[in-house]
Amino acid sequence: MARFRHALAPLLLGLVPLGASATPTRAEARPANPTQVAANPTQVAANPTQVAARPTQVGTNPTQVAARPTPARPTQVAARPAQVGTNPTQVAARPTQVAANPTQVGTNPTQVAANPTQVAAAPTQVAPTEATDVPALREPIALGPLAGKPIVDIEIVVQGDRWLAAPPPITRVKRGEPLSADAARRAMRELLGSGRFARAWAEAHLAANGAVLRISVLPRRRIATIQITGGALDRQDTLEAAGVSEGGEITAPGLAEVAPRLRAFYAQHGYPAARVAVRAVDTDDGAQIVLALDIEAGAPRTVSQRVFVVDPRADRELGALKQRYRLGVGARIDEPAFAEADREMADLLRRNGFHYAEVSHRVLAVGPNNYLYVYLQPGSRIVPAFDGNRAFDDDALEAALELGEATATRPGDLADRLRSFYIERGFLDAEVTPSLGGTPADPVRYLVFTIREHEQVRVTKRVFPCLTGELSADDLGQEIESFLEEDLPGADGFSIPDPRVVADLFGPTRGAGGRSRPIELNPAMTYVQETYDRALKHLRDLYFSKGYLNAVVGPVSVLRATCARRSPKGACLPEPAKERVTAQCRTDALGLPLPEPPVPPALTCRPDPAKHITCAPEVTLRIPVHPGPQTQLYDLAFEGNKGFCGQADLNARDRRFCAEDAPFSERWLGAIADLEVGQPLSTLALDAARLRILDAYRDLGYAFAEVRTDIEPSPDRTRARARFIIAERDRVTVKGLVVKGATRTDERLILRRVLLREGAPFRQSQARLSEERIATLGPFSSVSIALEDPDVPQKDKRVIISVVEQLPQYLNPQIGFSTGEGIRFAFEYGHRNIGGLAIGLTMRIQLSYLFEFMIPDATARRHYENLSGDLQLERRNTVSITLPDIGLGPLVSLSLSGIDVRDNQLDFGFTKQALIPAITYRPRRAVTTQLAVSTELNDVGFFQDTDREKKSDILNQLRMPEGKTIALAQRLDASWDTRDSPFAATEGFLLSGGVEHVDAFDRDDTGSAFRESHFLRFTGRVSGYIPFTERPSLVLALSLSGGYIQPLVAESGTYPDRLFFLGGVDSLRSHLAESLYPEDGLDEARRAVGSGGNVELYDIPRGGTVVLNPRAELRVPLTDLLQLGLFLDAGNLWVRARNVNLDPRTLRYALGAGLRVNTPIGPLALDYGFNLAPREELQEGTGALHFSVGLF
Repeated sequence: MARFRHALAPLLLGLVPLGASATPTRAEARPANPTQVAANPTQVAANPTQVAARPTQVGTNPTQVAARPTPARPTQVAARPAQVGTNPTQVAARPTQVAANPTQVGTNPTQVAANPTQVAAAPTQVAPTEATDVPALREPIALGPLAGKPIVDIEIVVQGDRWLAAPPPITRVKRGEPLSADAARRAMRELLGSGRFARAWAEAHLAANGAVLRISVLPRRRIATIQITGGALDRQDTLEAAGVSEGGEITAPGLAEVAPRLRAFYAQHGYPAARVAVRAVDTDDGAQIVLALDIEAGAPRTVSQRVFVVDPRADRELGALKQRYRLGVGARIDEPAFAEADREMADLLRRNGFHYAEVSHRVLAVGPNNYLYVYLQPGSRIVPAFDGNRAFDDDALEAALELGEATATRPGDLADRLRSFYIERGFLDAEVTPSLGGTPADPVRYLVFTIREHEQVRVTKRVFPCLTGELSADDLGQEIESFLEEDLPGADGFSIPDPRVVADLFGPTRGAGGRSRPIELNPAMTYVQETYDRALKHLRDLYFSKGYLNAVVGPVSVLRATCARRSPKGACLPEPAKERVTAQCRTDALGLPLPEPPVPPALTCRPDPAKHITCAPEVTLRIPVHPGPQTQLYDLAFEGNKGFCGQADLNARDRRFCAEDAPFSERWLGAIADLEVGQPLSTLALDAARLRILDAYRDLGYAFAEVRTDIEPSPDRTRARARFIIAERDRVTVKGLVVKGATRTDERLILRRVLLREGAPFRQSQARLSEERIATLGPFSSVSIALEDPDVPQKDKRVIISVVEQLPQYLNPQIGFSTGEGIRFAFEYGHRNIGGLAIGLTMRIQLSYLFEFMIPDATARRHYENLSGDLQLERRNTVSITLPDIGLGPLVSLSLSGIDVRDNQLDFGFTKQALIPAITYRPRRAVTTQLAVSTELNDVGFFQDTDREKKSDILNQLRMPEGKTIALAQRLDASWDTRDSPFAATEGFLLSGGVEHVDAFDRDDTGSAFRESHFLRFTGRVSGYIPFTERPSLVLALSLSGGYIQPLVAESGTYPDRLFFLGGVDSLRSHLAESLYPEDGLDEARRAVGSGGNVELYDIPRGGTVVLNPRAELRVPLTDLLQLGLFLDAGNLWVRARNVNLDPRTLRYALGAGLRVNTPIGPLALDYGFNLAPREELQEGTGALHFSVGLF
């Protein structure tokens, strides 16, 4: 054997090209835990050329292999090319960037560690190794005499004691092939590519006619489901402690470690006698298992007695605070919980003045008893005190310290906080000096802040030297002030009145004391350096976005005069400036702007009481702005745009797409970029174009594509080429669809709404549209569709559909009050997911009672008083069933509703029982169409006064029948809604319309003049919203709505529940809800009773067959919370179509204003509308007050 010793030297075959060095001869390392290897992704590229060949194999750490040596045969050396992680597909989050320039990887190992984001990412369970822990890579050992020997045999050895099925044969390496590192690497990659093994390593030894290549593999299984039986702790915490997860992988060694980990985890949380049994159950899919964890927690250790250990003097200061320690007698001995309780107690003590508090604990077990000792070291209680404050009282300053929230409690930090408080309110020269009295042994110490406020300083002027171009000084000032108003106090629109003025107006004329002037907070006139720095950065970005790529903005210089010593008290006479500053506006040889020289220090006064130097209370800010040349876009270039059109195995859709659209060409990409050549180069527009190109690639299946931009300017910076550099990577194909989170819902129902198909490219637009379609099912609170391991590029990927289900059933009792319905009670029961098919059931009972004193209309109040009690009680009871899937595709749903309604209007009351099936078709998110069929039993009755015969004549003349009817109605509605919010839209539009066919018959056949009511009812509305400013938006809202009823038979009437009404917050705000009389109502009523009859106001019914209602509203933001609304409503009603007159002079107008309060449920609006032309004959008022939730 001695003569073969040199040939039996261990050889590292496989790790060499993967960026790992070989271990020395006779050294062997046991295969490390995969997390140990992937924890340090920076150790890559010992052989950079091989990294470029197979970038997905980056990420091994050879030095950690040798960290845990085990005895083995001297001829064996572990070589683990797949030791990237337990999942060989989870490698190199951005492999193409590693392979893009392989010469930079490995030539200088420090460069690899400098940018670890371009290397394999470590598993999330393991913290990455610090750069100082990275061992140096060594040169791989030579193959020696074995190099080039023919491979006479290939042995595959399955390690471990589980899943020992025969491995697949190796086809990429043939017998007789010369032995080389590349051959071993190909063999291991083929085995790992099968997905059955977590790791592989190779060894070789000399045989009679060549060499034997032995590949050792460690099997793995994917965990399909984890079943926990009997666990007492949180499931997610348990799985994290065990190191397993659903969808993850596990090996035999890893399976053996689960039970010890869980026992230690339970012992740490107070279950010292916990027993754990782990079972791996095979499934029909040989690559997956069900992991069963049987846990018997046993009896927990609990606290028998809690003892606080604290100094007696500090105990008196603590008082009852110590009793707020979260854990006490009976609590489980849970060390992490105790540590958290210690932190909470320490934070509580610090918030209560014990700034140096420390809390710890100790558990002492004595026999069956467990004693919890809580050690409290509160230190001295720090009480803040203030001296010298005049502008703000102690409470305001103490609140500014934020002692209950801030963690930094050192005196210097608190003093800085107070100084910032003063500076933000204009006291630029404020001085705060902290002084902590007493000694650390004192139970109470006073922290005294000595404050010298000085005078409030105002910014009276801003100058912008060198400013040219399209932006003016006012434009820049507005941009700066937007930051000031956002950051500084005083921008809420409210201020404290001057008490001296109030005293002069309303106070006593003599014997009154003096009044101090209140502090005026004006953010626009306040200088805070940090806020101005943010504003100037915004200005630079603004100039860059307009093509000024070399603009120089800032820095800010404060010009402040020094007060002469002869200045009278309370005034400042500025001394003449000894130096002057002028704008240089210099440029370099290429014409590019250079920064302005600094302002001489003599022009910036700094107060110094010791030297009797005082400064003026007004300052001027000098902000140089030199835009430089504006860069024009003169060319677009694209790099890396290859695409798939040159591939041979395209499907019919891709072939047609390539033939018709010529994708991936510069013309196609240029159209997507949509940048206009010859216009100023905007960085914002350039980034938007980059995102559009990226979206186009992802919509074609390139889920891991990346697009970056590069600007190539001309020497004089007046022109530039925009270059888009595209890294396409592989086109991602859907390998499978997996639904997660659907514990109650049928997965097939979800999958039917997914547009993605197995074997087809993963298109981002199809994923987003599929999310919308799944969300419309109803049972889910959130839906997301993403690739499995989205950070790991891979050609074939599974798509994970994650849903979060809501509780299937709910009860919702409600009680409310409104001026239109009075006191209201509702009770609703719902089921969102019957049978797991997303079938929704809703049952709702709503009752309301309107008190008589709440009815402002005298006629309506008199009608209401004459009703019996059961008719005064209004109700709306509904039962509805929604079927989201009826076999017509995911865009069509069916609902079936039954309703029972009793409603009282101003002139009539009606009762309705109806059965309403409806089919809804929603082809897009913004477009909805619905077809509904209604079968109704109606009972409509007008409220009658003394002369019932006269009222009946009027109703007959106006073709408004009453009584009990059977109505058959069919309604078709369509809407197109692009508003950003249905309650308070600031942009977008709404276009809606509907037509209803109604055929109603007299149920009792009483011989009424209207034996049949047969008509078509048309409605429509168009609304638009025009924002004038950015958020908070100044918005103009416009709306036009109308309706028309067309009789289909000569003697057809219109029952009042189908008439149109005007008045109220949704139409004409100068009138109460639905209170406007038709324009021709009085004339038609007089015509009905004849020339000798007398028509009273209560004889005229409200409602018409034709309506028109244009509206306009200007919404002015006052603060983030409040908004002012200025509106003009117009409109009118007509009973007969022949009387319609669209002359604007015949419309009724409402002019008014209102206040809106923004809330999470929508804006609360309080409006008052003035009636510009009250009709005296109809006894109309001058206006009406309205309250509502939401805006039109």
